[in-house]
Amino acid sequence: MNPQNKKQPYRVLCLGNVLADILVKPVDVLPTVGGLLAVDHIGMAIGGCASNTAVVLSRLGVPTSLWGKLGRDLFGDFVLKELKRAGVETSGLVIDKKTDTSATLVLVNSKAQRSFLHSMAANDLIYKKELRLSKLSQFRHLHVGGYFLFSALDGKPMADILKQAKGKGVTTSLDTAWDLRGRWMKTLKPCLPYLDFFMPSEREVKMLLGYTPPAKAARAFLKLGAGAVIIKRGEKGSYFLNREGMGIQVPAYRAKVVDTTGAGDCFCAGVIKGLSLGWNMKRCLQLGNAAGARAVEALGATAGIQSFQQVSTTIKNT
Repeated sequence: MNPQNKKQPYRVLCLGNVLADILVKPVDVLPTVGGLLAVDHIGMAIGGCASNTAVVLSRLGVPTSLWGKLGRDLFGDFVLKELKRAGVETSGLVIDKKTDTSATLVLVNSKAQRSFLHSMAANDLIYKKELRLSKLSQFRHLHVGGYFLFSALDGKPMADILKQAKGKGVTTSLDTAWDLRGRWMKTLKPCLPYLDFFMPSEREVKMLLGYTPPAKAARAFLKLGAGAVIIKRGEKGSYFLNREGMGIQVPAYRAKVVDTTGAGDCFCAGVIKGLSLGWNMKRCLQLGNAAGARAVEALGATAGIQSFQQVSTTIKNT
């Protein structure tokens, strides 16, 4: 860590996919061709791993900027409005009138399980040359959200960005998403040596390594260069392991599940908030688990998170 960087306020940069979610609930079966089925709710919300984490960090009181790409369209206007309402700094977002804003149709069934229909659109066209990399030193932490869902930055371009950040004294984290193109480890491997925290879900770990036991999986990622590994395990909580051999398993908090969309993104925001406060890793994981628990109790990726006080109360009451 560059000593000069430590003197700066703890500002976070989130980089990655930004989009609009169209939420439909409940969807237990699809209508036949030409048919019609009634649902209880259709609504629009901000989505995308990077933007979800940025919104929640801002609500938790962490000054946060977001870099990504939007189209100049109705979805883009909606996303920008929601980001600004949440207090996220957006000057690093690229607005491209030649493409559409990315969007996802989120189908939530009566058991709160999700299925997705996704348009890559603008997220597939985020180029390294468009990013204001000279500004990296203004931040204390860089979080990459939704890796695998903005293919122009796959592999070496993202590794170069992370390397630049590290060189400027910025700590780094990366949260994967589902790889629609099936490249998985080939795309991830160049990035791992430049990550202070690698934060995949257990389901993504299975695709990356072929197995899921958290300690074994974390050791594999450490061997490939990651500084520390945090595995999101859903209702089983979260697991941490670093190069010094410190392993921590933290159980999940009870929650009345309405919609699991964005729970992992909110978890990442909770962990980074804890890091910003200088907390030890167990407390950081507890805050991440608490943010995930609050997230699933509302429809939409970030609707369940209101404030740091609300999320931290979950920890105090257990």
